[in-house]
Amino acid sequence: MDIVAKVVALHQALAAAGLPHAIGGALALAWCVRDPRGTVDVDVNVFISESSASLLRDALPAPIELSPADVARLEEDGQARLFWGQTPVDIFLNSVPMHEAASKRVRIEPFGGAELPFLSCLDTAIFKALFNRSKDWVDLEEMHAATTLEVAEVRSVLVQALGEEDERVATLDRLAATGRAFAT
Repeated sequence: MDIVAKVVALHQALAAAGLPHAIGGALALAWCVRDPRGTVDVDVNVFISESSASLLRDALPAPIELSPADVARLEEDGQARLFWGQTPVDIFLNSVPMHEAASKRVRIEPFGGAELPFLSCLDTAIFKALFNRSKDWVDLEEMHAATTLEVAEVRSVLVQALGEEDERVATLDRLAATGRAFAT
């Protein structure tokens, strides 16, 4: 089964279980940039509390194993990396208030012959800035070039969550001013 079929099956399983969710990461990014990049993993935000992590046991497609240790990690950290064969599936639960806000901005897009929920461009950008990995800043540069990066809104969330002096705020400011997150 290819990654597209896995994403559709994951969505169908979560929807059948009545669990609100949205696909994130590089797959959500594809709707926000001119030239989408490939990915080998699936990110999914499941909009339930950390204390409800055990609901995923009966909701995930059978090939994805959710061990007691995985449930404990989800309850403690709000996120866990699971596997569907060789495909990493990163699960994110409502561990911070911005997840609840993200659940209200989900966008429905065609994917793999179905209509699937994806994180909005705004929320994709917020999470990428928070993760603060080099590849995420490259993605944010691509969003900026495609004029889908809502700099003021992302900055506001970062300042509220991290403070004005956080390096991620400065990096976003540099990106907004120059189109580049880092000097080359």
